[in-house]
Amino acid sequence: MAKTRLMPEGHWDWSVPVSFSQGWKVGNLIFVGGQVSLDKDAQLVAPGDIEAQTRNSFEFVQKVLEEGGGELGELVKFNTWYEFEGEGAALKDYWERMTRVRLGYLRDPGPVGTALRIAGLGYAGLLIEIDGIGAIGADKIRIMPDGHWDWSIPVPLSQGWKVDDLVFVGGQVSADARGETVAPADIVAQTRNTYGFIQRVLEKAGAGFSDIVQLNVFYRYDGPERALEAYLHQIHHVSREFLKAPYPSGITARVNGLAYEGLLVEIEAIASLNPRKKPLSPAGHGSWPGGAPLSPGWKAGDLVYVSGQIPADSNGQIQTAGDIEAQTHKVFQNMRLVLNEAGADMGDLVKLYTFYHCNEVGEALKTYWERMTAVRMQYLPSPGPTGTAIRVNGFAPKGQMIEIQGIAALEA
Repeated sequence: MAKTRLMPEGHWDWSVPVSFSQGWKVGNLIFVGGQVSLDKDAQLVAPGDIEAQTRNSFEFVQKVLEEGGGELGELVKFNTWYEFEGEGAALKDYWERMTRVRLGYLRDPGPVGTALRIAGLGYAGLLIEIDGIGAIGADKIRIMPDGHWDWSIPVPLSQGWKVDDLVFVGGQVSADARGETVAPADIVAQTRNTYGFIQRVLEKAGAGFSDIVQLNVFYRYDGPERALEAYLHQIHHVSREFLKAPYPSGITARVNGLAYEGLLVEIEAIASLNPRKKPLSPAGHGSWPGGAPLSPGWKAGDLVYVSGQIPADSNGQIQTAGDIEAQTHKVFQNMRLVLNEAGADMGDLVKLYTFYHCNEVGEALKTYWERMTAVRMQYLPSPGPTGTAIRVNGFAPKGQMIEIQGIAALEA
């Protein structure tokens, strides 16, 4: 599969030397890295202004797509990661201001989308980060099942897209046709409803749960930490009602909140109809505490989907608690095992998601991020993958500080 690195001129840049890329064109697909409101000197643009930062981020998304020969109308998937501390009416107003700007850039029919409120981003004052996948010259079919849940305001977003042999399922939630939450405060019912919507999108695309190669679960939890593990077990229990081994790759990440009041879980997926697909489970790979229904990775054609790797050993025990450098090393060692089993290596990565937990602020947070990034750069040869780095609300396993997920592309 032919690959081209995308680095538009005059683009924003990182505050420390990194081998990351702004985008990669892989066959018919364009992977757009997390775009933010910075300038070429890594200085924040439009502090405190969510509309301006959203506009700037989309302008950069557009530039990456254009560098790859595409345009915004060919975006089939995008993720919006945003920070906001308020609740209630203030949160609704903030979300709608951000969304009005997003809708000004999205064509009809638009991409699938996942929007998540997070603990923070890598730079002080950043409010939003947007990444995505575009498809150029591909056989594309929009997926909009009848009687599906809908958004609370008119949007051109899609529930799914079939792109050649891939099916992109947008973030599904437990909502009704008016965009109102169904089964508020009930994580079991919401998770089951969400999987039901995923199933409908897959079936309309001619796929099923066994075709999923990546499944990302984002959940909100505000209760006591001692009960978090039991809460997560409820999500896993419902997941097993729909997923059978070999399980998909993926992550389970804790976020600050979801788009609608009362929502507790949002799940997105990528399925592959490629007959040349197989799960990856290398010897010596760490396992997930609590028995999360995930495989270490999947190889589907020339693409390799690597699960969110955590700093755990083969018994599911978190290693080196409190040491972000050591944990980052362990994560990449696990990732390398998965890639190698697929006949790939770190240089084949085109997309990297880094989820990390840190309660520090200001210079302490900056130091934490730079220590983590210095380790990441030891494993990523230049030119490196696109990257999105997200600060989350913590992890269920005690002592875990980081989780990293990736997609690699093998050249023919």
